Amino acid sequence: MKDSKTHSDALLTVNNLSTYFHTRKGMVKAVDGASYSVNKGEFVCLTGESGSGKTVSALAVLGLIDASPGIIEGDIVFENKNLLDELQNYCTVRTNGNAVNIVKDVPGWRKKHRSNIAGIRGKRIGMIFQDPVSSLNPFFTVADHIGESARLRYGKLNHKHKRGIAVEWLKKVRISSPEEVADSYPFQLSGGMAQRAMIAVALAAEPQLLIADEPTTALDATVQLEILQLLKSLQNEMNLSILFITHDISIGSNFADAIAVMYAGRVVESGPAAAVFQHDNNHPYTDGLLHAALKITTAADDKKFIKGSPPDSVHLPSGCKFHPRCELKSELKDGGERCEREEPHDIKITDNHYNRCWKYEPGH
Repeated sequence: MKDSKTHSDALLTVNNLSTYFHTRKGMVKAVDGASYSVNKGEFVCLTGESGSGKTVSALAVLGLIDASPGIIEGDIVFENKNLLDELQNYCTVRTNGNAVNIVKDVPGWRKKHRSNIAGIRGKRIGMIFQDPVSSLNPFFTVADHIGESARLRYGKLNHKHKRGIAVEWLKKVRISSPEEVADSYPFQLSGGMAQRAMIAVALAAEPQLLIADEPTTALDATVQLEILQLLKSLQNEMNLSILFITHDISIGSNFADAIAVMYAGRVVESGPAAAVFQHDNNHPYTDGLLHAALKITTAADDKKFIKGSPPDSVHLPSGCKFHPRCELKSELKDGGERCEREEPHDIKITDNHYNRCWKYEPGH
């Protein structure tokens, strides 16, 4: 991951993305100004606690969030095409204090959105989900699913051709007895086999980018490792770019080229995986995730664990959104007053390594 504003190799650039939802309690700021990028052939790990906005940002990339959210703003640029281009023309937002009034031309918004994403979703950007069994249609065989995906690339296919493509892809995802599995229904597969089948479905159209949303969470530890190794192998074989969404930052230590850490809808740290895992110049939130993942329990490291709970996404705190949970703000010259008052910007630590923490502002 490199500077999304300047790096020409970026396949996907998400810049200042905001996705808000109407609720009875108010406007939920699920994603609130998130920025990250995925370069060609790169494995990027997007991580953070549950509710940090990871999945919503990925669904926005694929155009799977309909017109119902109150606000979808920012830029999602895939191969130099902004997938949110001109959508602001169909939505007017008026704010009066805490009250937000939104007027949206829903039919016009949907038509323009479909036009923007046409030929991209499924064909050039694929996605695998956390629960593959519920993501697959129980009334269709695995071959039917893979064949439907392959049709996006090859056009109309007869049954024999679809089944042949399905068997080949099942071999590529290391499924034993691919002919038998091709004729099976999702409920006949184990969790690991279903996830491999889902990977085959997502890749049968040979996309440039694969979004993997917590694909190993529901699997046994040994199967998790097998799936991760499979994805890494396919990445190298196909020169595939992968955006891997997970709450487990430790996955990035062995598989990711770059890390983006989300908190309260924002990316608070991003950079090469090697730099993030050096444990130097980390955002306090990233530091807490790393210590939790590595299970460091010495008394000296107690303050590095994350205390408290994520903030209410309807009523986010002022300033740095992490400051109510931060144990290190007291170390700043002003005792953390700026953290409570002012939102940090991206501060460059080293080449391509950025951190949104006032601790790293020159002079602190």
